[in-house]
Amino acid sequence: MDISNIDTLLIIAITLMLIILVAGGVFAYMFLKQKKFPTIDEIIDKEPTEHHQENAYKLLPEAIVILNSSNKVIYLNVAAEDMLDCKLRSVMGKTHSDVFKLLNRETRRVMQGFFENSNGHENIQKDCLLSTNANQTYSIELTLINTISGKDLRKVMMLRNITERKALESQLSNLETYDPLTRMLTRKSFDAEIKQLIDNAHKHNSSHVLAYFSIDQFQVINDTIGYSSGDSLITSMAEQIKKNTNKNVDILGKVSANEFAVIFSESKLPSAIKAIQNILKSASEFEFMSRGQQYSITMSSGFVVVDVNTTSSTRALSEANTACNLASKRGGNRVFAYREENTEIQKLEGNLEWIMILKKALQENRFRMHAQAIQPLKKEEYEKPFHHYELLIRLSDEKGNPISPAEFIAAAEYYSMMPRLDRWVIRHVFEHLSGIPEQDPLPVFAINLSGQSLNDPQFLNFVQKEIKSSGVHPQMLCFEITEQVAVEDLSSINRFIATLKALGCKFSLDDFGTGVSSYQYLKSLDVDYLKIDGSFVKHIVNDDVARTMVQSINQVGHTMNLNIIAEFVENDQIVEILRDMGVDYGQGYQIAKPRPIEEIISNHKDAETPIMKIVS
Repeated sequence: MDISNIDTLLIIAITLMLIILVAGGVFAYMFLKQKKFPTIDEIIDKEPTEHHQENAYKLLPEAIVILNSSNKVIYLNVAAEDMLDCKLRSVMGKTHSDVFKLLNRETRRVMQGFFENSNGHENIQKDCLLSTNANQTYSIELTLINTISGKDLRKVMMLRNITERKALESQLSNLETYDPLTRMLTRKSFDAEIKQLIDNAHKHNSSHVLAYFSIDQFQVINDTIGYSSGDSLITSMAEQIKKNTNKNVDILGKVSANEFAVIFSESKLPSAIKAIQNILKSASEFEFMSRGQQYSITMSSGFVVVDVNTTSSTRALSEANTACNLASKRGGNRVFAYREENTEIQKLEGNLEWIMILKKALQENRFRMHAQAIQPLKKEEYEKPFHHYELLIRLSDEKGNPISPAEFIAAAEYYSMMPRLDRWVIRHVFEHLSGIPEQDPLPVFAINLSGQSLNDPQFLNFVQKEIKSSGVHPQMLCFEITEQVAVEDLSSINRFIATLKALGCKFSLDDFGTGVSSYQYLKSLDVDYLKIDGSFVKHIVNDDVARTMVQSINQVGHTMNLNIIAEFVENDQIVEILRDMGVDYGQGYQIAKPRPIEEIISNHKDAETPIMKIVS
């Protein structure tokens, strides 16, 4: 074939193709011109839930359930399918009650009419329980949003699983209510029970007996056998009380380190006295063994009648305690009734001896400050020099014999002398700290503040002036407050915290777990450190409950970005367990014993002389 003919055919073919394409384009244009297509804006406006929102819901970690106006399921995202243990295709069009049920948290009953009653609300949030057809129950935080899609009402439910958080809060609430060592009520919970009984007595003219118990010579025994055996003794005495009381009627509390209280509810006085005597007899007959040696143990008791004449729980407990102290002073292993006309009781209640001791100690400057190291527990930080301490106050009598801090601080609190004592501590400590030169890292010193000082309207100004006049770097200061003090007046405490934090000071919440132990309160306090009470820490090696509590508090604190400090770190086993938990800091004899502040400051004044770990 002639090549020229091939070229002619190619030209004709290409021309025909172009004609077809043009014709097709014209036809398509005419067709599209007749049909109206929505714009991008119209797509967004028309189909927000069908396209965009549902695509977004797929990516959310929270479960999303959408119901129509008839409360039937029309959408589940993947997280909802996992939570409800079903697939969208199997429940599409089913009424919500056939797929899951919402339960009231307190009554655990179905929340009847919840969706019907929500129609007039745009947004509802509620904590409740979710029960699935797979017999699973979750604590959830429910957010319900009523939306309009076209002309249809739709209910978008976000189900946030808070089961772990609620379990943790429940543990902390349990910690607030019960003493972990004896499983008796804590002082705060026991006090609440007394208040209820007083109300009951005033309304119904009822009568109850409040008895106070203390272990005779406990401090001597505890110092002799050690803290661990001391705890065992406390537990044993608690068991003697439980054996001789009616758990269905009587109310038992651990109201102090080695002291207990019992309310014999609706009890006649003779039967209550007999029960008290049985408890003392049971304690004296108990064979307490420690390290192969048997110890003779006795308890003392005092009681008061709670009736229509009782004015307050604090006074009732104080009166029972006073009678118990008198029984102990008379030799122990006996019971005394509180009587206002008793001259010995009057002397105990009006004892001015401690006021004179404290005033004279302040005048003669006989108080001394010690510092105990607080050390990071991470292995790479643990062996580094100390730079964080808690300051502890000490007092000796005129002969140089040490007086227990628990004893003189309790007396100072009783006679409202803590503001004077705290002011002495501030001045004395700042005088020492002012001589520390700039160094990296700056040492941090934690100073304990009493509730009486924090409630003093002049105390904040005093601290500010002392910081300014002493020249102490505020970043070296950390103030410790207990959780019970903190929640008494949250607004004023937060104002105190905010003012000093603005200068660069830090704050630590002390004794967490022994007072209010509330997650809500903790969220309200802008503190930097959370200290787990040593009464839990020292038992974590052998006590699963104590270990769980420490781990729970650690998790709560870290959730709130707090640094966690564990007290009473007494051996290597405790260090390792805390380290595995991820606790940030430890404080206790395994790390360092308290040392005079003069020794610590002297080392820090010479920045080239690090304060190394001291093995005692």
